[in-house]
Amino acid sequence: MTLSSSFLSILVVFFLAASSLSFSPTPQSTISSTQAGMGMFDFIQDAFGNEKYEDRRASASHILVDSNDEALIVQKEIAGGKSFADAAREYSTCPSSSKGGSLGTFEPGTMVKDFDDVVFNNENEVGKVLGPVSTQFGYHLIMVEDRFENQDRTEGSGVF
Repeated sequence: MTLSSSFLSILVVFFLAASSLSFSPTPQSTISSTQAGMGMFDFIQDAFGNEKYEDRRASASHILVDSNDEALIVQKEIAGGKSFADAAREYSTCPSSSKGGSLGTFEPGTMVKDFDDVVFNNENEVGKVLGPVSTQFGYHLIMVEDRFENQDRTEGSGVF
């Protein structure tokens, strides 16, 4: 038996099995709008949803260093007048150092939990140097540049 005849045999068995099943399609008029919107993989979206923060975003910069002592030294330099961006370029071990530590705008869950807890805590003042914050990556000095709430989520471009 050749490869093509084996494939053909499998295909015939598949169609015979499929044709022996009785499908009774539901009339279109009985499907509700909620049923029609449910997909087979909707549970994945639900599993990763974070309703508590779903409509929130933040823009932040950080400086990543290896030790708490190093973070405190950098923090003193910033308090002494050095700009956060210059300190990030000089001291941070993160690739974002080339952009002055800027991480851009992100949602909760994008960064590690300890980092998110600081950035998305409304009690932490925007524009103030926060930290040091310890994570598995090292010690962070964080500056929240802006927080956005009640933002509509979009799927792709709003052009169409």
